[in-house]
Amino acid sequence: MTAFDSAATHPYNPQTGRYNSHRRCFLPSQAHIAVDPTPILTAEEFAVLGAGGDEDLDVQRAELLQGRLSILEAPDLIHGAVVLNFSKALAAYLHKAPDEQGYAAFEIGLIVSRGPDTVRRPPVSVFVGGERFAELDRTTTDTRPALVLEIASTNDRRRMMRDRVESYLNWGVRTVWVVDTAEKTVYGIQQGKPPRTFSGDQSIPGSPVFADFKLPVSALFVMPD
Repeated sequence: MTAFDSAATHPYNPQTGRYNSHRRCFLPSQAHIAVDPTPILTAEEFAVLGAGGDEDLDVQRAELLQGRLSILEAPDLIHGAVVLNFSKALAAYLHKAPDEQGYAAFEIGLIVSRGPDTVRRPPVSVFVGGERFAELDRTTTDTRPALVLEIASTNDRRRMMRDRVESYLNWGVRTVWVVDTAEKTVYGIQQGKPPRTFSGDQSIPGSPVFADFKLPVSALFVMPD
């Protein structure tokens, strides 16, 4: 018996003389069809969407995964503290080392792959070389940062962190720092090398991006007054 033959699923029930409007009707030719209504976007269309002032779209949490829009969970307070502490430490270092060229961009969309396009939005991307501050006014970019800071804070970020890190390394990012806010640990990851783990008062070396930049792990988790 097919769905079309069943009085329980047919829209009209000849036994009762009534329509089964409260039941779903699946024709045999349609029962196996699954249609995803989500449109496939390019990175450029995604950038326009983000710049369009859509009140329903939280641009800072929006990403593009193989052409489909994805929204990250809202970060917590410790997530924001890590970003603030890292940016202050990097700014202080660069101020004392004028020969070092670099700057941080926050939540900029990185076009890590094409066809279909994937745009990741890490908390911090550190750029070196090129025109200084060139990336700050952009919603998305295909310029590779030298260092990406990721934060495993919310459930979705923790769940997808392996894929996120691999996408950066495969794209050509030299160094990725992953901050685990639950374990108060930082993982330093470079392509072709085993990950290094830092915790407590251990300092994370900034090399090879910055020769003398070092940051104690504990300093990342200091909550602002």
